[in-house]
Amino acid sequence: MSEMEQSPGGNDIEVVIGSADAIVKRGKQVEDLGGQMTGAAGVLKVIATDGVPQKGLSIDKIKDVVGEVYEELALAGERYTPTGTALIAYGNALDGVQDSMKVIVPECQHRWDLYVTARGGYDDVNHPIPTAKPGPAPLPPGATPPPPGPTPEETAHAHDIAAAHAAMEAAHQHFIDEAKLFDVQFDTWETAFNTAADHIGTATDGGIEDGFWDDVDGFVDFALKILQWAGIVLAVLAFIVGGPIIAALGAIVAIATLALTLYKASRGNSSPLEVGLAIVGVIPFGSLAKFAGGASPGAKAFLNEALGGLGTAAGRGEFVTAVTTMKSTFSTARTFGAGAFTAGTSAFRGSYALEDVAARIMGYGTAADSAAALASGGWGAAGHLLGHYGWVVNSPGQVFLGAKDLADESGDNSTVSTWEKQLATNG
Repeated sequence: MSEMEQSPGGNDIEVVIGSADAIVKRGKQVEDLGGQMTGAAGVLKVIATDGVPQKGLSIDKIKDVVGEVYEELALAGERYTPTGTALIAYGNALDGVQDSMKVIVPECQHRWDLYVTARGGYDDVNHPIPTAKPGPAPLPPGATPPPPGPTPEETAHAHDIAAAHAAMEAAHQHFIDEAKLFDVQFDTWETAFNTAADHIGTATDGGIEDGFWDDVDGFVDFALKILQWAGIVLAVLAFIVGGPIIAALGAIVAIATLALTLYKASRGNSSPLEVGLAIVGVIPFGSLAKFAGGASPGAKAFLNEALGGLGTAAGRGEFVTAVTTMKSTFSTARTFGAGAFTAGTSAFRGSYALEDVAARIMGYGTAADSAAALASGGWGAAGHLLGHYGWVVNSPGQVFLGAKDLADESGDNSTVSTWEKQLATNG
């Protein structure tokens, strides 16, 4: 079975995809929802415009809440109802077209295969045949030789070629006739699709659209997901590698997360848990130890640690030195036989000593930092209990939020987000 050529209308000869039943079902759901919206809007309008005889605080509160919501609800109903009607009409048209195409397409393939066979027969005979003509017989004196002409074999072969060519042409025309019927159905489908698209476009024209801040909300959600996973990775690296680079990057991610989460909260799109974790993420709990020396040193240390060590000239210098010497430090360590992990830890200006790793589990850079904090007494103990960097402490919470997001996304059974996909979905 060879691949067919396109129809005379330039269309691929195949049954149009789409689940007609699913589209009709979806259309009825949308249409019914539009009707329910319209009905609910009527009820809310009556309440909001003093159309009910009941009086009291509850009714007054409902009126305040309802406000002009009924107008938006009625507008939504006006858009949903014709959208559903358009989907139903398209689904019904698709069903009829597919039924016809399921007969036409196999017949086109059958006729195409017959044409291919006929074409092969023509190719087999469409070549000259060798002939061995006898030499001319002696002519009597004065006789005129007969004009040259085809032999009986050549005449028969030419007839076979003409017959094979005619059979090939007839078979191709037979295919074209059936392919034209396919074009009729294809045009019917295309018209139904465009009609549905036009009706839905008309229904939704001038409707509720995303504004500037809605677009910003979408960007913030995307950015927060990136920062969420970046914070988790940095927390793991803080445990294993340490160093001023990771401390600074972790603080930057934490501050950015807090800023975007607060914006999201101002838009009413953030949960208390998300806000709480973001706040915890920027608090350098280990700096509590510095308050043992007074409020001013404690406040300065608090701010500096909140910025990942970038709040002082010395901290910024250490960060710059670590970044600029990272490559050379790694290469030198490898030259002297250090493994990739050891060389990488050195490049980040961290430490792979077990006592330092144990300290970093509590968020401290080194065991010496941990010991110095503990020496301050209760303040240092509190810092150890809560962890030095908040963005390390809240990483389990971020893991929970990340896992929840993945679960929510995987549990979304919606396969159609726009009417264009609905019209083309396979169900």
